[in-house]
Amino acid sequence: MVKPKKKLTYKQMMTMIFMMQQQINQMKEQVTIGERALDEYVKMKGDKDAFVKHLEEKYKEPETDDKDNEKTESK
Repeated sequence: MVKPKKKLTYKQMMTMIFMMQQQINQMKEQVTIGERALDEYVKMKGDKDAFVKHLEEKYKEPETDDKDNEKTESK
């Protein structure tokens, strides 16, 4: 006979959700600290314009080319 799967209790689900929320908040805090550190470094170096230009060149969005919509062959 197949035994039915055990379902989580409400308390177990709430504990998991709470723990995930804590981890998300920790990650947000780490990102914020990293942003502050980067901002302070750029201010210290005084090359904000050069840095922004470098980022724009490095991470510019690729142009979309809709002409390359060939159908694939079925196997």
